[in-house]
Amino acid sequence: MLAFDDARHYQPNVAHESVPALCNNKLLARLSVAGRAIILRHAEPTPLETRQVLQERNVQLQNAYLIESGMASMVAKADEGRSTVEVQTLGVHDFVGLPLLHGVEVSPHRCIVRAPGIALRIDARIFKEMLAAQPEFQKLLLRYSHEVAVHASQLIACNTKHNLRQRLARWLLVASSRLGADRIDITHDGLSRAIAVRRAGVTTEMGRMEQVGLIRRSRGAILIENRKGLEATSCACHRLLRAGNSKSPISTQTQSWCEELRAVEISQTKRRSSLLIEPA
Repeated sequence: MLAFDDARHYQPNVAHESVPALCNNKLLARLSVAGRAIILRHAEPTPLETRQVLQERNVQLQNAYLIESGMASMVAKADEGRSTVEVQTLGVHDFVGLPLLHGVEVSPHRCIVRAPGIALRIDARIFKEMLAAQPEFQKLLLRYSHEVAVHASQLIACNTKHNLRQRLARWLLVASSRLGADRIDITHDGLSRAIAVRRAGVTTEMGRMEQVGLIRRSRGAILIENRKGLEATSCACHRLLRAGNSKSPISTQTQSWCEELRAVEISQTKRRSSLLIEPA
């Protein structure tokens, strides 16, 4: 059993090249300074690569992740083939590993990185001990789990009732919120997988949205040019899906912990063989 009130801090692997941790996760910002410090002591900053699988369906979970930057999709299998449907868009407001919170070791869903970034990785065993020792952390994640359930039910309503243009606008707005940026690094193929429609339909509709000045496309990226116009185009679901995320400022004392974490250096050039990558 680990002692979560000691003064130990994560020590980087000196053999690795450096990549700074950002300490941007909004769930961490909801914790008290002491509670946040405990998480930072036992979390390892790790790079996220596009199409990296953070959670594989029906495979025992080895780690939990607090996303610092970048974006990921939680996808459910839709048939006996390779068809999938996105059930959650994850970014700096989010956490990967909810089954562990509920005492479950596996998940029926896969979590795939859509845009590269950094996450704070916590070993599954350590994470479960944290929950037992830190009621504040457990309560926070239980509330987050409820938010995820609400979001999932809203996505069902959106995908059932709204047209492709509304759903595309909704997805772009939610993704932008999760990334904290107007630029979204995703291909048309990745976007079509995210909202479970044919790529040709996505390409056609995105072209129309670009013609009226809502977005601008470049190779492998989409830039939101007219946010108000995109919000008017979207269904109301984007506001519901973005609601409930705390925007509490990080205190000065908390920022000192973030500065300490930022000084931790890790590898950004890990061998791809050490990562589980979604097949093309």
